[in-house]
Amino acid sequence: MNAPRSSADALMARAAAGEREAFAELADTVGRTVHRFCLAQLPPHRRDEADDARQECFLRAWKHRRRFRPGGDALAWLLGIAMNVIRERRRRHRRVVPLEAAAPVAVGAEPEGESLERLGAALEALPQRQREAIVCRFLRGMSVARTAAAMGCAEGTVKANVFKGVANLRRMMRQRNEP
Repeated sequence: MNAPRSSADALMARAAAGEREAFAELADTVGRTVHRFCLAQLPPHRRDEADDARQECFLRAWKHRRRFRPGGDALAWLLGIAMNVIRERRRRHRRVVPLEAAAPVAVGAEPEGESLERLGAALEALPQRQREAIVCRFLRGMSVARTAAAMGCAEGTVKANVFKGVANLRRMMRQRNEP
């Protein structure tokens, strides 16, 4: 993972200096990752909106490329921009974003279809920041530091949102299992 990350960081540093070819290569290198991140944050029937969000992310990144700090994490910086784009789209649509489009959890066997649907509904019911933290940490497999950078908050805030989100999910899943 260090090679692609250092490659993306180097490309972003060159792009920050105004090198268009480096930015185009960066978009090719991490574009799919940014797109999958957008898909995980938006409803599955809005795949075209994820495409638009990715495009908007890269447009903003190019426009604000000089704000990238040398030695920074380019992917976390881009995912932070993508998170802001997604938040703006949510506010515009004023709807809760379900997570059915999120990548399947790689731990253990996949739950029964009904359990997965119930889990998806419980995730939808979480407050936005808790849902974002859980998607980044567990569905995208991002570190606490990278999640904090993407969400634009402190690492402690990520940890608190994950803790509260997991507790809320546990409570909601238990309530649904009771007769």
